[in-house]
Parts: sequence; structure tokens; C-alpha cells
Amino acid sequence: MGAMPLNAVVTGGSKGIGFGIAACLLARGYAVTIAGRNEADLAAAVSKLEPLGIIEAVAADVTSEDDVERLMARFDDPARPLSLLVNNAGVSHYKTLLRMDLERWRSVLDINLTGVFLSLQRGARRMRISGGGAIVNVASIDAAGTDGRQSAYGAAKAGVVNLTKTAAVELAPYRIRVNSVSPGWTLTAMIDDHVGEAARRHMRESFSRVPLGRLVEVDEIARTVAFLGSDEASGITGIDVPVDCGTLANLYIAETLPKE
Repeated sequence: MGAMPLNAVVTGGSKGIGFGIAACLLARGYAVTIAGRNEADLAAAVSKLEPLGIIEAVAADVTSEDDVERLMARFDDPARPLSLLVNNAGVSHYKTLLRMDLERWRSVLDINLTGVFLSLQRGARRMRISGGGAIVNVASIDAAGTDGRQSAYGAAKAGVVNLTKTAAVELAPYRIRVNSVSPGWTLTAMIDDHVGEAARRHMRESFSRVPLGRLVEVDEIARTVAFLGSDEASGITGIDVPVDCGTLANLYIAETLPKE
């Protein structure tokens, strides 16, 4: 009889980065539970992911205490401990600070920050009982800077980075490691929703302000998450890893200097 697979949860796992993370973890032998609000999207994701391994979907709103508790209660069975929790669910909203309404502000903070808190807390409670685990929160380079019109999103993601550090310190005695990844501009469908074809082509082929000159691939983020969740990262906790093709390293100052 073979060893039981490790169990992982990926919130916001039906599309984009979350879907890529789920696929990557399945390829590494995890049994994966994806969570999201849209049941049709979850069903479509499961049908695509089933050939890769053990996959299930749970309809859950990360801002709902009851939904998150129900999701994490699946791992109350000692025979099914939660090994890895990936808090990926999030939303982005582009609006200037002066035009941001309070309802939208609260919604973005609730999903991107409070949702991470709830899932982290309820997942960590299970990990404490089972003897440890790893948690990876998906933040953003907008936690460190901004390209404008992202006040709520940037504030929430900065909160995620700090929450990661606090959780890492508090949960270390229980052998629970907590880290975050901060994706840069990533090649997902969300790019198509916000920029035109000419801009997309530039981002894919000649993104001059990004040192590597291109968008981040979803699999690059997924592989980083998988590493942080694995025993290979057993000495790593409380850090944020930018996966941004070098964006945060570039101050752009040289672009303002005259050409020689």
C-alpha cells in the first residue's frame, strides 16, 4: 500500500494563477481541493484538472466565516491532514483614490485581506492539531509600490505581506511555516480585461521596464508556491518572494537620463 498523498487547498483555484497552482501541485502528487464562489467555473476547472490527479472543488466565499470553516472542516479527520494551504483568492479594481467609493474599498479589502486572514486562521488551527504544515499567501508587487488606481488592492496586499510575517512568528512553535509570493504583471486572462492588443503585444515581447523584458508566466508563480510549500523550503518562513521578472529591482531612473 502506497503512501497517502499530501493534501492541499487552493482558494481562488478555478482560474488564472490559482488554477496554475492547483495543476502544479497535482503534478507533484498532492490531493488538491480548489475553492471558489462560482460553481460553474469550479466544475470546468475540475474537468480539466482530473487527468492530473486527485482533485475536488468546494464552493466557498472566503469572506464568509461559515464557508471557510466548512471548507477547512474537511481536514478534521486525522487520516486527512492539511499539508499546504494556498491563499490565492482575490479581486482587483481599478479606480483612482479620489473616485473610490467606500463600498468598493471595503469589498476589495474584505476579499483580499480578510479572506486571507480567515482561511489562514482556520487552516492553521487544523495544522496545529495535525503537527504542522505550510501556508503560502499570494500577495502582489503592488504591496511594495503601485502603478496607480490600485489604492484598495495595494493596501490589502501590503496587509497580506505583513500578516504573513506575523503569522510566521506566531505559528512557528507549531511547525507551521508561512510565506508569501508577490507576482508581477502575469500572463493571465485578466491582462486581456484591462489592456488593449498593442499593449499586450508589448508586454509579451518588449516590456522594457521589466528587466527580463516580459510578463511573468503562471507556472513560474506556481513552481515558487510549490517550493515554499515543500520540505525543500523547511528553513524558510516569514518571507515574501517577488516573482516579477525583476520589476521591483528596477528604479527606472536610467530611462530619464540623456542617451550618450
